[in-house]
Parts: sequence; structure tokens; C-alpha cells
Amino acid sequence: MAGKQTAPMKVLKRKELLYQTVQEEIKSYIVRNDLKPGDSLPTESELAQQLGVGRGSVREAVKSLTTLRILEARPGAGLFVCDFSFDPLLKHLGYGILFGLHDLQDVLKVRLCLETGMAEEAVRAATPEQISRLHSTLNHMFHMAEQGHHSPDDDRKLHLVLWENADNIILGKLLDVFWMVFQQAQERASIPGPGAPMEAYRRHLSIVEALEQGDTEALRASLTSHYIDFEEGLRKVYEAAEHRDAQEQHGI
Repeated sequence: MAGKQTAPMKVLKRKELLYQTVQEEIKSYIVRNDLKPGDSLPTESELAQQLGVGRGSVREAVKSLTTLRILEARPGAGLFVCDFSFDPLLKHLGYGILFGLHDLQDVLKVRLCLETGMAEEAVRAATPEQISRLHSTLNHMFHMAEQGHHSPDDDRKLHLVLWENADNIILGKLLDVFWMVFQQAQERASIPGPGAPMEAYRRHLSIVEALEQGDTEALRASLTSHYIDFEEGLRKVYEAAEHRDAQEQHGI
């Protein structure tokens, strides 16, 4: 970077999975030099020379860091630091969790902790327009429940709107990832939904009413109740799986 004194790259010695080592050194370089989004880095050729590695390893490392949105490669301009985003992490989080269905109970607990922990902020930031949209979603959920159906789309929409004013972008994205993980797990592992449709509607109604009344403790209590049916459904699935495993072990 022109006009700014920078700490040099370190010559790398470890050769196995070299591109990963290059990635770590580039990230360390960014931190050591306190680079900000939009700041430039040495070219790939300069990086290879400073690190003492081949262009191929640098190119592979840069490609990975670009995918993670740590770096941005601008054609004809060079490499630049990206504005950091959790989006790539959140995008792959759901995929990773799906391969550990036995961790779903922990996922539920984390989601509950996030929601109850932000209840005060949600109450403080609630607006009449937000409450109106929540009731609109509830009305559709009620009509679906009258027909004996639970609407996952309404469930998802309600929770997204519930936290949209909480001034925490990551919260909404993370809760949505957890919602999608659990929804896919329900479909794959036949995990029961949130109780009978009308009961699920009533639980969501109590959440919205608590927010509308500005009652933080009631909101926390309503959110906690909302998860009871999910936890009970998971418990039954786990017990059934353990019973099957025990039968198989005894040759039954």
C-alpha cells in the first residue's frame, strides 16, 4: 500500500496444505497492519515472493479468502480487504448442523437463549406498524389452524418480524438459520411440529400480545412456552431411536 508503512509478510516453512498456511498468514497480515475494508494488499506475485511460496498456493489461498469475503479481487486493480460479513458463516452453518440431528436439542436451547435474551430490546423497539404486521401473520396462521394445518411460513415470518427492530442484524439471520435447520430436520427425521395447529397459533398469539403490551417478562415466558412442544417432540423421537437401537443390539 502506497504511503503507509506495513509489517512484512513472514516466509513460510510448512509445506503441507500450503494454501491454508498462506490463508492464515494473509489474515494475520491484515490484522498486524490494521487494514480496513477497501485497503489494498500486495499483488499475488508480491505475496508469493514475500512468503517464499509458489503462485499456485497464493492463488488458491486468495480464492478461498474471496469466497469467505475476507478479500476482494478487482480485475486490473488488485486485492483489497472486504467489509466483513457473517453471511458466509451463516450460509454454511445450517448445512453443518444438519449432519448432527442429535444436537437439535442444543440448537433449540441456543435459539431460546437468544430470543429471551433480546426480549427487552424487542419490547423497547416495537412499533405500531410492526405489531400490525405481526397480527396480519397471526390472522393467516389462525385461518390455517381452523383447517387443521400449521403454516411453517407464517411461523418463520412472525419470528423474523418480531426481531426486525432489535438493531441486531446477526440475531435475525442466526435465528433464521436455526429455524431452517429445525424445519429441515423435522422433514428428514419426522420430528413432530409445534403441537396442534390451533395450540401453535395460541402460543404465537401470546408472544405478540406480550410485545404489544410492552411486557418483557411475559414475552420471555411466552417464548419459553413456545419451545415446550418442540422439546417434547424431540424427546419422543430420541426415546424411540434409543428403543430401536436397544432392540437391534439384542437381536429383537
